[in-house]
Amino acid sequence: MAREDLLAQLNDLAKKSGRSMYDVINETFEITLQANEEGVSLRKALSEQGIIKEAREKGFIMNLENLWLDMVEMAYSNSKEDAAKAWADAGLWFAKRHASQDKNPVEAFGADLKKFFWDIPDFEVSIKKTEIAVRALSPKFTEYYATLFAAFIEGALQAMD
Repeated sequence: MAREDLLAQLNDLAKKSGRSMYDVINETFEITLQANEEGVSLRKALSEQGIIKEAREKGFIMNLENLWLDMVEMAYSNSKEDAAKAWADAGLWFAKRHASQDKNPVEAFGADLKKFFWDIPDFEVSIKKTEIAVRALSPKFTEYYATLFAAFIEGALQAMD
């Protein structure tokens, strides 16, 4: 048995989409079973889909990791200064969005970086009185990537002054 409030909501959903309650319930069961077969919880799938949607809305794109790392190296090798400036400007822009929209921009900035930079498994932003500490560790960091990511963070921190 299902809760009456949930059934009423499903019934409204079915009506709004021009489908029968039977179709909506069967689709729900099919998706639930498919997720279970793939070893994924629906809550986790929705959460991860929300992260991707949020990343897209905030200007991120998905990219092949090896292409990304090659492009980072090419940009850095071509012009260290120009590449560092571009990354610092991107950090500044990204952090300004948080500074203008969030009650605690440093926490929101850190949370977004943890969500969107999948290649950096150990990432932490902390506030200690008047200082902001950032720790980013990744086995994927090359000298080039680490240097440019540091420029991104420095640009972001300028926006939060």
